[in-house]
Amino acid sequence: MVSSEMTMYTHSVAFGLKQTLVQTTFVAYNDPPTGYDLFIKFHSAKNLPKTFLGGHTDPYFTAKLDNQLSYTSTIVSNTLSPTWHHEEWFVRNIPHNAKLTVKIYDKDDDKLVDNYIGFFDILDLVNYENSAQGHNITGPFGQHKGIFYLSIRSIPSSNETKLLPRYTFDGPCRYFRHDSLTVGRLTMINANRVYSTWKVEMRRISAFFDPHDRQYWNKDYTAAQAIFGSCPLTLASQSTIKLAHKALHSQTLKNSEAGFVTDADDLWLNIFTDRTTNQIKPCLYTYIIDDHTWRFSQTGAQFVTDFVSKHALLANCSEYVRYAGEFHPRPKYGWDRCDDEWELVFDNGSGTYTPNVNLLNNLKDLLKFNFPDLNIVTYDHNDPLLKESVKKLIKFMDVHSSAVTVTNRLFCV
Repeated sequence: MVSSEMTMYTHSVAFGLKQTLVQTTFVAYNDPPTGYDLFIKFHSAKNLPKTFLGGHTDPYFTAKLDNQLSYTSTIVSNTLSPTWHHEEWFVRNIPHNAKLTVKIYDKDDDKLVDNYIGFFDILDLVNYENSAQGHNITGPFGQHKGIFYLSIRSIPSSNETKLLPRYTFDGPCRYFRHDSLTVGRLTMINANRVYSTWKVEMRRISAFFDPHDRQYWNKDYTAAQAIFGSCPLTLASQSTIKLAHKALHSQTLKNSEAGFVTDADDLWLNIFTDRTTNQIKPCLYTYIIDDHTWRFSQTGAQFVTDFVSKHALLANCSEYVRYAGEFHPRPKYGWDRCDDEWELVFDNGSGTYTPNVNLLNNLKDLLKFNFPDLNIVTYDHNDPLLKESVKKLIKFMDVHSSAVTVTNRLFCV
């Protein structure tokens, strides 16, 4: 009998396969290799060490499957025996010999590198037997550093799901928001003087965007050459951008929030609703889709806002993305009906990665698969209808958002 946890996403399997098959993103097999669907619950740890004498420990963990797929937990503050609630990981079509590696850290907001506590491996995931004894955490010099508890269930992949790419993440979708007070004060982008960045883990990105169709940086674009090329400034540019990415996108104790999104209503409520006004916030965002996540932040013409929303920064200097561009929310029936339905308008406007316009439909299908009932409109970045939509957005912001200064700038890269 299949457990309720293992079936929590099966209602969407048929829909997802129907969508992805038409995109011809699966590898064609006459006889697909055996795979397994894996469900992991990360429960707790105990007897963790203090990393500093007299200090406190703020533990979190990372998990990796064969260095192909990774998971990062939330941080539990000030405890040596953390309990994690709702830390679950569902992965499709893993090989029978897949290995899980879990590493435990102590978060330190004041350091660039967090304190490493220890790790453990599980080699036989498919035949794993849950144990009340937990797993011994081994420190960097072989010391015992505590015990970690998790549970694992696996079932053979069905004839449908074993057609998915190996290590396909299939939920749950989590969001992470990081608030930067420093950038908020510099940009004055809202009344609270807070600049937020977002990361949303999305299911089946590899099924909607074929790994063979990755969007690499644009070698004809001067700004991209300075970041990814062979000029003397490349190393300095990448170092600056990666430091900015870490500062703006890393999970912290004080200025981060995490939660779950399962549909369009969750997305509008938890991400696009302004926390001060409780209304959907009209603004322009830059975004990238990488191998496992959707990352975005608000953009604008002001220098600091423009820099912190660059696509290369969102992508942490990755030489490729699955997709990139800009998007904005708008009322579906016009700006005089803001109390009615809303939609998200996406484009492929990135000079750094110049995404293929033919993949806009893949983007739309991916978003609707992850967030059912979400209204999505897509345009090529040169489409006059897109430019008209952005002009109306900016006009509305000028009239109604006194805390935000916006210039007549349509696109950023």
